[in-house]
Amino acid sequence: MLARFQAQFHEIRLDLRSRQLRRRERLTLRRLGAEVASSGAAGGEALVPLLAEIAEGERRAAALLAEGLASLEADRADLRKVAGWMKPVVVVRGECTRMVLRHRGSIERRALRPRLEALGGLVSGSPASEVAALREQLAMTASERERWSAPYGGSALPTWAPQAARETVGFGRAVLMQLRSQVLPKAPALGGLAVGWWVANTYTDSHFRSALRSIGIGSGGTRVVSSSTYETMSFWLPLLAAALCAYLGERIGAFYGFGRQQSESATCHPEAIDRSP
Repeated sequence: MLARFQAQFHEIRLDLRSRQLRRRERLTLRRLGAEVASSGAAGGEALVPLLAEIAEGERRAAALLAEGLASLEADRADLRKVAGWMKPVVVVRGECTRMVLRHRGSIERRALRPRLEALGGLVSGSPASEVAALREQLAMTASERERWSAPYGGSALPTWAPQAARETVGFGRAVLMQLRSQVLPKAPALGGLAVGWWVANTYTDSHFRSALRSIGIGSGGTRVVSSSTYETMSFWLPLLAAALCAYLGERIGAFYGFGRQQSESATCHPEAIDRSP
């Protein structure tokens, strides 16, 4: 029994090691493909379609970047011209526009990965030796795993273990989907409500209400501000809090891959690969 537990432990350890090595192999192939695509080196006929797709992706990525910069310049120009009370609207508008552009850019970056890996596998270069070393380590890991699991018919784990692992992964994905569909979309509204409650319970435009609240009578804030300031705070602070929560939710969703879209025709700029989630 102890020997089987030991074999199970090493089998799991080697499986995790194999996944890590495969991930490093993919990253190395992407880096090699990015170097070839950025250098513009000529290759065989097999490279022409991949290079063309990557070039088209670079064009789209450059267009998205230029559009984001144009949005920022437009915001700066409007901020110099509009009234003070309208400036938060300009800021929120610009942030929402650039959030959409960043989301589109992340889709482009994720879709480029298989193309760069394919391109990296078709060429030779300095990272190619690194890929060969990783594949050698993969072969050694597979051989060691086979040695540990050979006495148990190819796997020391129980027959139900793979199904349990798949069910666990499926449950985790269901939890993430609920976070995406239930928590993240409602976070901006909850953030706005929380800030609105804080403003109402911290500030007031009435000295009489402030005095009553200071002795524990009634509800509301104790800090007195002018009526115009109080109205501005009650409107803009919850709005800005909701916009900030929406931005953070978009960034969290992008980091964890919520809503990942697989598009066969989309590509992206290779320089952004290592920063993609």
